[in-house]
Amino acid sequence: MKIYFGQIYIQVGISFPFNHLFQKFLGTEITKLVEFSPKFIKRYAEDYSLMFRISAKKELAVNEIKGPTVYKKDKDVEFSIFLPYTAIMQSTEPNREALKYLFEGIYEVFGKYEINISMLKSEQGKIIDKIMSSPEMFGYKE
Repeated sequence: MKIYFGQIYIQVGISFPFNHLFQKFLGTEITKLVEFSPKFIKRYAEDYSLMFRISAKKELAVNEIKGPTVYKKDKDVEFSIFLPYTAIMQSTEPNREALKYLFEGIYEVFGKYEINISMLKSEQGKIIDKIMSSPEMFGYKE
């Protein structure tokens, strides 16, 4: 079981500065801390991956989650998590706030499949601190 992250922003001028190193780090960390539940495996299969697409919308006050979109050929289940951009940007630490909203969205999806989040919740603060203290996870890097 693997968890992956990607980003796609559909509104002009709306994005967060996280890059592909952030996406890889977050996927690796979360994959280590959760196991797919019997409910997920029964619905799809043990060899399916879970992909989260990060996006944002100005007009949202809370997360909006779209999905699942299932790609049988790729054995991939995808969800898009639209973060509330305006609310996030009004906070004192927008990037940290975006990560908190992102984790809330991840937990909501995991809840649908009864995926145990206890280990992930206990490590959330450390994961966010690591991202925030790693400039290489922001902006464009080769």
